[in-house]
Amino acid sequence: MSHKYGIYQSTSKSCIFYKQDEDGNQSTFNIFVTKSKDDENKNDLFAYIDNEQMKKDNWASAKDVEVRELIKAFGGWASDAPMVFELEAQKSLSQCLSSVLKKEPDE
Repeated sequence: MSHKYGIYQSTSKSCIFYKQDEDGNQSTFNIFVTKSKDDENKNDLFAYIDNEQMKKDNWASAKDVEVRELIKAFGGWASDAPMVFELEAQKSLSQCLSSVLKKEPDE
């Protein structure tokens, strides 16, 4: 079964991607960046996959998710995505994750 993929939203604080099957059922992959409660100079990353319409298990990060875990989850979710979507998604992910990935200058 092939899916149609797209991007609902792409900002520096959140990304929402979707895939849709032939029947119009959708699944979304949601990423949110928030200020850390523990360290005001740090950002935390949260993600979840909403599969309700496709009647599959949902997935969510229970805590601040590591970028590596997020990329692995995204790869599994978008396993049959066309290359054009993957390129657009990489741009969106880079923008969204930049505040989490940036290194603080050494003091």
